[in-house]
Amino acid sequence: MKVNHTTIFMGDDTLRARHSEQSNSGVSGRKSINGSALQAKLDPIAAKKEKARKKAMKIVGDAFANEQKIDDDLNARRERIKSLQKDKGEANKAIREIEDSRAALRDVYGIDEDGQEEKDLKLLEKEIRAKMPGSVVHLSRDEMDAIKKIKEGGLSEYQQRSLEMLEFEVPYANTAYEADEQIKMENQIISATELERLKSHAMLDAGKQADAIMEEASKEIVGMLVDEVKEHIDDEAKEREEKAKAEKEKQEEIEERIDAAKEKKKENEELTEDILEGVQEASANASDVSAAQQEIKDMMNKMKLIEDDIKGAAVDTSV
Repeated sequence: MKVNHTTIFMGDDTLRARHSEQSNSGVSGRKSINGSALQAKLDPIAAKKEKARKKAMKIVGDAFANEQKIDDDLNARRERIKSLQKDKGEANKAIREIEDSRAALRDVYGIDEDGQEEKDLKLLEKEIRAKMPGSVVHLSRDEMDAIKKIKEGGLSEYQQRSLEMLEFEVPYANTAYEADEQIKMENQIISATELERLKSHAMLDAGKQADAIMEEASKEIVGMLVDEVKEHIDDEAKEREEKAKAEKEKQEEIEERIDAAKEKKKENEELTEDILEGVQEASANASDVSAAQQEIKDMMNKMKLIEDDIKGAAVDTSV
C-alpha cells in the first residue's frame, strides 16, 4: 500500500516553520537541541519512514560492498594469473634458448643425431628430467641399468657439456612448474567463487530484504495515520460533547430564571389583587386614603423590579 504523506495533519512546510520558529526564539547560551530527536517528536511518521529507508539502504549498501570486495579479489587473482603466465613464458623461453644452445653444441662436435653417443645422451637426459618437479618422465628398470653402464664407461666431453647445460634448465623448469600450479589454483578459486555467487544472488536477496523493510514500515505508517485520525476524531467529539454540555447547562440556568420570574409574576398578580382590595377598603374609609396611596406606590415599585427580571430572562434566551 502506498502512503501519501500529505494525509498527515502536520505538513512538511508547517513542520519546518515550527522548527524554524523554535530555533529563532532560542536564548543565547541555551543547550543545543538534537535535530533528529526533535524531528522524530514533531513528525514521527516522517521519522519512521526515514529510519526504514536508512535500514534498507544499509542492507543494499552492505551487499553491494561485499560484491565489490569479491570483484576486487577476483580481479586481483586474474592479474596474478597474468603475472604468473608471464613468469612461465619467460622460463619456457629460457629453456628453449638452452635447448637451442645444446643443439648448436651438437653441431660443433659433429655428433650424429642417430648415433650411439646421442642416444646415450638422451638416456642420461631422461634421468635428469625425471627428477624435475611435476615431471611425467619415468625410467624403467632396463633404462636405469643402461644408465649405470654408461656412467661406468665414462661420459664424452660433448655429453658432459650438454648435460651441464641441461642442469641450467632445472631452475627455469621449477619456475614454470610452480607458476603453472599457481595458475591452476587461482583459476579454481575464481571458478568456485563465481559459481557460489550464482547460487547466492546476494544483491537480489538484499533488494528483497530492503523491499520487505519498506513494506513493513508502510504498514506501520498506515497504522500511525489511522491512530492519528482516530485521535483527531476523538478530540473533536470530546470538544463537541463539552460544548453541548455547556449549552445545556446555560439553557437550564435560563429556564430556572424564567421559572423564577414567572413565580414572581404570579406573586405580583396576587399582590395586585391584594392592593385592589385594599384600595376598595380605603375608599370606604377616607382617613386611610393617604396610607393606601403609599402602599400602592410600594407595590408598583416591586412590580417594576419583577418586570426587569422578566425582561432580563427574555434577553438571555435570545443569546
